Amino acid sequence: MVARRADSKNVGSAPRTRARGGVRSDRSLEGSVDVKIGVIGTGNMGRTFGLLWASSGHDVLFGSRDRAKAEAVAAKHERARAGDFDDAAAIGDVILYTVRGVLPSTLLRAPQALAGKVVIDCNNRDFDSRIDRPTPEVSLAERLAADVPQAKIVTAFQTIPHVVAELGRDKLAPQRISVFLCSDDAAAKATVKGLADELGFVGIDSSELKRARLLEAVGDFIRLHIGARRHGLFTSLSIQPVQR
Repeated sequence: MVARRADSKNVGSAPRTRARGGVRSDRSLEGSVDVKIGVIGTGNMGRTFGLLWASSGHDVLFGSRDRAKAEAVAAKHERARAGDFDDAAAIGDVILYTVRGVLPSTLLRAPQALAGKVVIDCNNRDFDSRIDRPTPEVSLAERLAADVPQAKIVTAFQTIPHVVAELGRDKLAPQRISVFLCSDDAAAKATVKGLADELGFVGIDSSELKRARLLEAVGDFIRLHIGARRHGLFTSLSIQPVQR
């Protein structure tokens, strides 16, 4: 495992394609599949990843409690639309769930809309560098899975600060930054790996959903280096084979 700062300078380039409608895309055609993406929440993670996937050729709907906030984000890209949380849950083949600490059964009027869909949990638990915390007995992703058991939960992007993702594929791809993926559904995990890879990351299969408990601890480790160790937001992890 390599802890590093993601280089914010231009370190190389990667193949680029054009998405439908003439929108410039950072996505390689190889292994890419167009999916509709519903983003539940318009904070840093939801806004950043939703707009990146829109630029990569996907149709994206941003859902927010405040319709005006969703409209402000959606206005940044012609492939993006705005609605409320339930609109995002209903339209997406893939759902990015960014509302930490609130389960779908509480957040949505119709949580059953998530049944059969790939739901990405990118949330981290609360963090305080002054407190030593054990690995959680139950992860946030597992709580999500228990709340909507018919959904295909994939935990991913917990170790990626939004400002790192904003660097774009050209700068990220040469750095081979890892996105760790945990899920009990192999096909759902492969879908999210594709979405991570097309943004310039390297999706890493990190086993079943219960391993998300370890990822939450890794998220704490990243935030320790971001804050207490003063490495800044451009901090990342990579797992790569050692050349022999």
